[in-house]
Amino acid sequence: MVQPPIRLLIRGVACEPLSDSINPGEPRPPLRGASPETVKSSHATRGAAFQNVVSGTARRCWAVLGPASKWRANTPRWWPPGPTISRAAGFGPRWPRRSQACRTPSAWAMNGRGLTGAAAPKLLAVSDLHVGFPENRAIVADLRPESAGDWLLVAGDVGEIIGDIEWALRMLSERFAVVVWVPGNHELWTHRKDPVLLRGKPRYRHLVELCRSLGVITPEDPFPVWDGAGGPVTIAPLFVLYDYTFLPAGAATQAAGLARAHEAGVVCADEVMLHPDPYPSREAWCRARVETTARRLAALDPGAPTILVNHFPLVREPTRVLRYPEFALWCGTTATADWHVRFRAAAVVYGHLHIPRTTWHDGVRFEEVSWGYPREWRLRGAAPGPPRQILPDRGRVGC
Repeated sequence: MVQPPIRLLIRGVACEPLSDSINPGEPRPPLRGASPETVKSSHATRGAAFQNVVSGTARRCWAVLGPASKWRANTPRWWPPGPTISRAAGFGPRWPRRSQACRTPSAWAMNGRGLTGAAAPKLLAVSDLHVGFPENRAIVADLRPESAGDWLLVAGDVGEIIGDIEWALRMLSERFAVVVWVPGNHELWTHRKDPVLLRGKPRYRHLVELCRSLGVITPEDPFPVWDGAGGPVTIAPLFVLYDYTFLPAGAATQAAGLARAHEAGVVCADEVMLHPDPYPSREAWCRARVETTARRLAALDPGAPTILVNHFPLVREPTRVLRYPEFALWCGTTATADWHVRFRAAAVVYGHLHIPRTTWHDGVRFEEVSWGYPREWRLRGAAPGPPRQILPDRGRVGC
């Protein structure tokens, strides 16, 4: 299929907010205890800036959909009014009343201000650390567990440069009892400033070996079992890409969807930085990953619950709030639409959208746990808080 020429730009206003309501003071649910001795790692002992590279022109202002600007494409169509948003800033008139918005607590509002005060082991999750930004890097450097038995799920987009990714995962693996990582699209970029210029699958395999040298669990390793509060539950780190099947409204085919995205000027930087080698396309790589991953999940104990961890959302619904709906093309695949039911998910953890919130689909809890870029979290009025608590379950919150 011949795709239209790629224009990596957005026309329009360069500053629009990412949405999330900030509701500090949510009541803290009781925490079930678990002995640190129950938390074990099956892996070896832990051992040893982005700069946009695409330029262009536009009739008005433009921004490449990379680390400094993807947040614009991910801005939902609403933002409930709050103390950090004012009409003077130009945002007030653009957004519907709060009654029209989903009143989802933010990642920072969950469980009060994040973690519970008890020191019992917890299963935590975070994504989209983007440590190429100095502000995010400083927050990661200060990130520590409250319990020696805490596990951390890292749902991708740690960074773009191999050295940055290694720095962050090494630090986290030395602090948390177990760290589980899945790749995001940014880790798979081949960046001209990265000394490691591997592309596609060879780059992914390099990242897997790097993680193994640090004792970090990857999608290529045996699935670990969380035996703490809320367990036992199998943690399934997944590497499933996207295949352009999250079509924008009115588009019946991939070609039509991509044509609409190009017409709107909304095109992901993956188109020039994420290479599918040796596969002929990103969608072909996605199909191969879907088949391999589905076989592994189907081989699990049919009575065992799972926590599914993937960078991209497994269902289409979370993308409905994107400011630019065309960007959904780069956000997942319809091939995973029933996985949360089919593979008995107690929860699904993902990132990528930079819209941290909790939603429910078919009775299953979906946790978007991303930090995002500094310009996004500044608009929320606070720096990223502690990682999201996945287990023990906090009870039903969100939409």
